[in-house]
Amino acid sequence: MSFSDKEYDRLYSLCERWALPQEDVFYAIENNLLRVCVWLPLRFVERGTIKDGKFLFEQQEYKKGFLAVRSEDFRRIYSKGQAKLRIFHCISHRECVLRLAYEPPQPSVSVRIHDLVILREDRIAFEKRYQLTGEHPPPADIPRKTSGFYHSDDYRYVSLEDKEFHLGDVQARIIEQLHDAAHSRTPWVHGKTLLYESGSNAVRLRDLFRNKRTWRGLIISNDRGYYRLNVPLEKFQQKPADRAVNDQDKTKHREDTVQ
Repeated sequence: MSFSDKEYDRLYSLCERWALPQEDVFYAIENNLLRVCVWLPLRFVERGTIKDGKFLFEQQEYKKGFLAVRSEDFRRIYSKGQAKLRIFHCISHRECVLRLAYEPPQPSVSVRIHDLVILREDRIAFEKRYQLTGEHPPPADIPRKTSGFYHSDDYRYVSLEDKEFHLGDVQARIIEQLHDAAHSRTPWVHGKTLLYESGSNAVRLRDLFRNKRTWRGLIISNDRGYYRLNVPLEKFQQKPADRAVNDQDKTKHREDTVQ
């Protein structure tokens, strides 16, 4: 079934709905033409306002729910694929700021590009302002499409063009990382970073995918330790500089074990 009046939409579905390039939608968010939000798990926060670059404290409270992401933080998420956030804007009062409390210490919220949503009221206002129309995106139970790339919610089922892949948990987490990176300004990710973030004990990416003979059709290597998802990128970046390898290559791994 299709939900015609959803509370929110994810960014990729709105790009399809409006038939706009991803860069145009991201431009609107970066320049405060379109508000983007993220779900905040229960946290103890400080409510206040920003004046002359300083946070003016008003009160403390527990908060859970959607909060607006600042445009400067969106740029960080877009650039790196994810970012850890501590400051947000309220939904009901845009001048209000919520900051994660330091006493008692509250962990930062790790936000990826796929965690971001546009609330229904913001979507409707944006469509009205710019006279945008479009069909509703496919139902949630249909694998998502991005430039010929489909995936299930947990990434254990993936198809690219006419090839299908049924993946294990760790393999799926690798593909999810690469999919996030494909929507950022840094689509290339070092293999050791992928393995570390996925919780794998393997030393080489090819060891993890050795039971998938056609995995090279899903993941592209630059032969210098970096990988990206094999999908067309709207704004493809240059291959990573050699010095960037050294930064991610510092990640230490345990001994090679077969996943």
